[in-house]
Formats: sequence, structure tokens, C-alpha cells
Amino acid sequence: MAAAALLVSGISLISLYRVAIDQHSLRLVETVKSQARLIEAIAQFENLDDVDRSPESVLQGTLEKVGAAYQEFEGFGVSGEFVLARRQGNHINFVLSHRHGQSQPPDPIPFEGLWAEPMQRALQGRSGIMTGLDYRGVEVLAAYEPVSILELGLIAKLDTREIRRPFINAALLALAVTILVIFIASRLFFRVSRPIEHVIDQQSETFRTLAETAREGIIIASTTGFIEYVNPAAEQLFGYRPRELIGASVKCLMPREQSAAHDGYMQRYLQTGFPRIIGTGRQLIGVRKNGSRFPIYLSIGDIRTSHARLFAGVILDMSELQQLQREILEIPISEQRRIGQELHDGLGQQLTGLGLLAASLVNKASKPEHELATRMAQGLQEAIAQVRALSRGLIPVDIDADGFAGSLQNLAHELRTNCNIAIHVNIGEHIHIRDNSNALHLYRIAQEALNNAIKHAGATRIEVSLGMVGSRACLAIHDNGCGFDHSPDSSAGLGLRIMQYRCNLIDAEFQLRSSAGQGTEVRCYFQVET
Repeated sequence: MAAAALLVSGISLISLYRVAIDQHSLRLVETVKSQARLIEAIAQFENLDDVDRSPESVLQGTLEKVGAAYQEFEGFGVSGEFVLARRQGNHINFVLSHRHGQSQPPDPIPFEGLWAEPMQRALQGRSGIMTGLDYRGVEVLAAYEPVSILELGLIAKLDTREIRRPFINAALLALAVTILVIFIASRLFFRVSRPIEHVIDQQSETFRTLAETAREGIIIASTTGFIEYVNPAAEQLFGYRPRELIGASVKCLMPREQSAAHDGYMQRYLQTGFPRIIGTGRQLIGVRKNGSRFPIYLSIGDIRTSHARLFAGVILDMSELQQLQREILEIPISEQRRIGQELHDGLGQQLTGLGLLAASLVNKASKPEHELATRMAQGLQEAIAQVRALSRGLIPVDIDADGFAGSLQNLAHELRTNCNIAIHVNIGEHIHIRDNSNALHLYRIAQEALNNAIKHAGATRIEVSLGMVGSRACLAIHDNGCGFDHSPDSSAGLGLRIMQYRCNLIDAEFQLRSSAGQGTEVRCYFQVET
């Protein structure tokens, strides 16, 4: 601010100085030309007065009249001066000098010397204006003009110091005023800004303390995707050394399939303002420095200041939580297995024994009791069938990674037979699922989606597909049922939440597309072994 004020003042003074030089130059040129013509007129008058007079006499008479006239002339400025001189041999002889308190003309000086350059030009018959040294060796602004009739040179000059002095004084005054204003403004600024700086420092220190002591990872990145701040928890979470991530791209923390779409998401948000993840939370996959993957929950906020725009992400490690969720999910499954086993091995065996006794009783009973024994045996057989069916429903299906496609085919065949609905299964290629747990979760997702289509959507045709989409596998279930209006903000039913929950447990991406009258499509994108 102060530098700008000084620069403007300096430019203004330089411009005014140039204008002043131009004005002085114009005045000096006009003055020297008019004085030269006046001297020539006096010389002509002297010559006409007595035509027999010698040139030296005419010169002497002219100089006497000019000198007398100049005695009454106050001149111009403090250092302004008229000088008349002629060349005699290799010297310049001054015949008249008006100003500087001289009673006699200056002493002769060499014609080829460094001084009196304006007089040299005048004696060479040239006219004009220049800045140079006069006969005193002082820099002057001088207008020069020849007096041809007397072979003289006339100079009207003004010391450049006199021209510069007011501007130097003005510059010094402006500098002093600027310094004073800067001093006063600085005092006021510091008085006003010190409390603000204190608040900013306090807020900055608070943020730094919270960020460095937080268990959650915090990353701040620019709009171009380069990391500008990362807290110790995030460095430890991703396995990097302190400050190793500063300046790196955030794409190094995400899988390749997600990093490829990152730039497109960012550009679309910056251009349209429509968020996909920004402003909300979402479960994603993070990549450590050693290449291992782990589930994270990412919340991103948009930070806008007067000088910059940044994105802040808060990252939670979901590994332990997912492990706990898997264990919790296994509890009812284990309990179902136990109850089913008890029904099959306990009650089922007892009913089987009673059925054998009833069959024996039928063979031994007389005719009156034969019908009753038969009915008892049939009832026990029906009870045994119901217990076995109930136990089979309670005991989970064991799905292994290699047999997932076959299990999917069996599920579709069983539902097709029981419900009389067209269910088509399309398996594009063999999918290498990572482990049996993932295969079981995928099976339950397909089972839930098929049951929803049959029970709630009223579908008459269902298509199940399993194949690769890019570097990920995709399990898709599409029906032609009634569908429903679905938006990310709407509350989903229990079945949909369970499917999404299972996707999160296996680090998969869950997608649901549905609209009224257009059917429903459930997609689950998951990683496979390569």
C-alpha cells in the first residue's frame, strides 16, 4: 500500500517535471530568438546611422545599447542568464553576460573544450535547446541562437538545479507526508488488527490442537487435488511418514478404479456445484502406502475463503467396526444353526421314533383302532416333514467362493419352481470371489433382492446377471415389477438397508435404480481376485 502510494507520487512528480522542462524549453527558445532578432535590428540600425563605420565600431555600439538595456532587465528566475560571445581563433570570448553578479564578462575558454557546449553550437550557426554545461561547468537548460550579422552566439539559459528544486522539495514533502501517514496508519492498523490476529491465532491453534490430537484422519486439499495439510492420524492411518503426503495427489490414497473418476467428479462439482460426495458422508475404500486396502468412511466439506478454496476430508477407519459387524451378524446365524440342528437332531428324531411306533401300531391294531392308528402315523409323518423343512430354513446355506455361481443357479431354480416366475440367470464368466464370507454375503444380497421382487414388486420376469465391469465384478438383479420412487434422501426399507449393509461389510458398492412403473434394478460392485 505504501509502496503503491510512493510509486504514484513518484510518477506524478516525474510527469510534472517533464511538463516543467517542456515549458521552460519553450520559453527559453522564444526568448532567445526574440532577443537575437532584437540585437540584429539594433546592429542594422547602428550600421544605417553611419554607413562608414567599421564592423568593430558597429559591434561596440550595439553591445553598449544591449548592455544598457539589460541593466534594466531583471531577468528570469534566480539563475536565468543571457550570454553573448564570439569566436576568436580557438577561444570563445564572452562580450556580454547578464546575471550572476558579474561586472565583467567571463574569461575566454577553449572552443573545443567540454564547457559552453550550447555557445559552441550557437557560434557554429545552429539554433535549438539542450541540457549541457555552461561556461562555469554548471549543468543548464540552454536555448542557443546565432546572431549572424555580428557573428555572435546568444544563449538564454537556466540552471537545471533551479528547475528541479521545487520538485525535489515536493518529493521530500510527499515522502515525509507518506511516511507520516504510513506511521499513523500502521499504528491504527496494529491497534485494530492485533485483537483480530489474536482471535485468528487462537482459532488456528485450536484447529491445530484438535487436528493433531484427533483419532480421525484429516486431510485438506486444493481444488486441483493436491494435499496441503494432513494430520498425524491420517499419516498413521495410511502408513506414511510425517509430511510425506504434503504436495502429493489425493488419488494416491484411493484405489485405481476410483482415482480414475476423481478428476471428473471434481470438475463437475466446480462447474455445476452439484455434489456427489462433497457435503455428505460415504463409505469407500482407502489404499495404504504398502498397497493394502481397507474400508473408510469419508466426509468431505467445501471450505471457501476470500483468498482460496479448499476441500477438507475427515476419514474414519472402518476395519474394526466391520469386523465387529461381521461377528454380530454371525450371532443370529449361529443361533439359527443351533436351533435348526436341535430341531433336526432332537425333536425330529423323537418324532421319527413316534412315527415308527405308530406304523407298528397300525400293523398290530384291530379293525376298530386301525383307522385311528393310520391317522396318527400320517400326522406324525407330516409333523416330521414340517420339522425338517423348518430346520432346513434355519440352518444357513454353506456357500463357498468357488461354488457361488452354482448356488446362484440353484436359488433361481428353487424360486422359479415354487413361485412359477420367469427367472433368467446370466453368468458371463467365472468370477474369483475372495473368500467364503464374501460369497455368502453376495448370496444373501441376491436372495433378498429376489424375494423383494417376488413379494413386493409383483414382478413376472426377473433377470440375474454376474460378470465383470471394468476391473470390478458386478452382481445385478433386475425385475419388471411396479417399482417405486427412489432418491438418495428417501428412507429405505429394512431389506434395502440390510443389502447395503452387507455390501459395506465386503467393501462393495451398492446401487439401486427404481422408478414407479419401470421396475427395479439392484447392483453390487465388488472386488475380485486377479
